Amino acid sequence: MIGERRQPDPGNKRSPWRVLRVMVAALLIAALLNGEALKRNAEQMPFGNERDFWLTVWTPFDFVSDLFFLNEPRRMLDREFGNDTGGDLFELPVSVDGSPPDSAQPGGDGGDPPEGNAGPSEGNSDGETDAKKPPATPTPPAQLVRTPTAEQPLALWVGGDSMAQVLGESVVRMADESGLFSSRLDYRISTGLTRPDYFDWPGHLAGIVQADPKPEVMVVVFGGNDSQGIKTPEGKIYQPGDEGWAQEYARRVAGTMDVLRAEGRLVVWVGQPVMRSAEFTDRMAELNAIYQEAAASRPWIRYVDLFSLFATPSGTYDAYLADDDGDVVLMRQADGIHLSRDGGDRAAKAIMDAIYAEAGVQP
Repeated sequence: MIGERRQPDPGNKRSPWRVLRVMVAALLIAALLNGEALKRNAEQMPFGNERDFWLTVWTPFDFVSDLFFLNEPRRMLDREFGNDTGGDLFELPVSVDGSPPDSAQPGGDGGDPPEGNAGPSEGNSDGETDAKKPPATPTPPAQLVRTPTAEQPLALWVGGDSMAQVLGESVVRMADESGLFSSRLDYRISTGLTRPDYFDWPGHLAGIVQADPKPEVMVVVFGGNDSQGIKTPEGKIYQPGDEGWAQEYARRVAGTMDVLRAEGRLVVWVGQPVMRSAEFTDRMAELNAIYQEAAASRPWIRYVDLFSLFATPSGTYDAYLADDDGDVVLMRQADGIHLSRDGGDRAAKAIMDAIYAEAGVQP
């Protein structure tokens, strides 16, 4: 009838509380189905209070999800799309003969033992054990890597963290232009040696060095993301500046260098440049010292110093530096960390010079 007020249908009435309950239930179900992934994401956060908080939140969800197999659909998807990750402990792969690398344990230096040394239990004429003697540095071969030709180019691999992107592009371009290399670039943003749970570089490198064609020259760049909390094999967590941090990071660097060792292979380990931030510069200088010390006892490693290459005469940061022609050009990106294209070319030239010197090639 005209003028009669129509009563609302009680069945269509939606209470705000009912909607809220549905939303909360949906979020809980989603959290349970993704409990393992949520906990894993928390584990990949920098070590600290925030990481501890989110681990406390998501660990019960992961437990219930695992208990009732609710995580299986997500695991299947991760396996299908290659999103599986390892643990947060740094584990070194075994070598080709099945033995662990020389520096798999803290304190290992990766060098060959002195001739005639049968082990630390044997004594000498003075009553001292050989274990107290400093390890002998292996004698490097006359030429680490063969001299390439156009018909038989060297297999070159360049990789590492995001610093390897621009630098690596320049290395690959220069190497390919020479006609003496078959090159490959493999960089991973936000990766390094402190968080293998985010990306397992030792495991990845172990696959690289065994794949055909096996790399004869490897250019490695790490460090930009490594100055953060680190976990030891015993489960202890150290922050940058702690004495235990440097010891654990040195173990990882030495172990990674040992994984790359092979007859006829040259490994070029690239240090970090001076940074705009004074604090970050100090951190990178600490890492560079670790790289240099580890490389000094490993004849297959050649260390290339970028710190002095990108510093002003007074040793400070400047985004603009003079190139080989004397023209002042932009060498760094706006973040004060990464290299510009001209900066990548400058670094690549130093790297290629080191490779040419070892391969007996006149640039």
